[in-house]
Amino acid sequence: MIRITLTRYYRGMAAVRVRLRLVAAALVLLAGFLLPAPAPAASSSFTIGDQAVVQVWAGNRSTVAIRAWDRPNVQIDTDDENVQVLRRPLEFGTPQNPLSVAIPPVNIVVRDPFGGTNGPGTLPPEEFPYASDFRAGVHDALRVVTGAGAHVSVMVPASTAILDARVRGSGILTIDDYHGGTLFVGTGGGNVRLTDITSAAFIQVLNGRVDVRDSSFDRLRARGNTAGFLFDHTRARQIEVTTVSGPVVYDDGAFDAGLARFESTSGSIAIGVATSAQIEARSGDGRVFSLWDRRPPLDQRADNAASVAVNGGGPVVNAVSMHGNVYLYDGTLATRRTVPPEWQPIVSATRPRELPGPAAFQRFQRFRDFRN
Repeated sequence: MIRITLTRYYRGMAAVRVRLRLVAAALVLLAGFLLPAPAPAASSSFTIGDQAVVQVWAGNRSTVAIRAWDRPNVQIDTDDENVQVLRRPLEFGTPQNPLSVAIPPVNIVVRDPFGGTNGPGTLPPEEFPYASDFRAGVHDALRVVTGAGAHVSVMVPASTAILDARVRGSGILTIDDYHGGTLFVGTGGGNVRLTDITSAAFIQVLNGRVDVRDSSFDRLRARGNTAGFLFDHTRARQIEVTTVSGPVVYDDGAFDAGLARFESTSGSIAIGVATSAQIEARSGDGRVFSLWDRRPPLDQRADNAASVAVNGGGPVVNAVSMHGNVYLYDGTLATRRTVPPEWQPIVSATRPRELPGPAAFQRFQRFRDFRN
């Protein structure tokens, strides 16, 4: 009698265990359908020294977000589990690592502005010196390299002396709050957004769009092929921007005494001045347009050449396009209710563009926050 009762008991317990396993499996499957699968994640942190060098190099179709903070460490989060992080000391001020960077020539495809066939072209080599306070000697250097399609979030110390951010191909690159020494930005295309930057900077974006907002530069060199450059509420002491066919807009900007030159082969150039400046504008076979709330002294020598003293004159600003138009105005186009029809291409170029937030990267961030 006891043996039969125990047998029935064990059989009953086995049935209960089976049912519990089935319920658990069902819950796992249900969670898999209802919850997005988190992307694989890699996270690391490194404490670096003063005047350090940080390089973030991502593959094609990558999304990179870099922000400066008041901590002494570099925080790296990425969904690329094969990310490579190399830390080593580098000595600068030597023949191998001088206090400047040699920018190599770049082969490009040049669009014919008159609708003919495209042809080969080259952006010439250049030399860009580091910020003047960058000292010779040994510096802590950290390099982050990811593959194609990666999503990378990097926090860097505010004291980072050199920040070098690149996307090998096209992608999305944003940099915020960097107030360091020298910034290098390079992509083949896509979207680049720089916000609240104070540094010397070299920007090379061949195609796509570059938005620079609420920033100040001691020296700024920017160049591109078909890329459009929009500077919104930006100040510069020394600035040189050149494109082959992309538009250049300097909206609600200010200039300190120094070099200021904007040049394009067939792209249009627009200069909106918030303070004082002496603007010299000309075009080869385009026109020079002007639009002023308070009309300054204007010398319109021809349809394609003008000289204007804004707010009594100031730093000399040159705006030259060989085949495109040049637009001159005061302040910002965003506050104007109406503009003439011929200004519509520039108005379109100044419209803000929201960068997409990839769902995969959002899932990765949620997974990272959950782990922490």
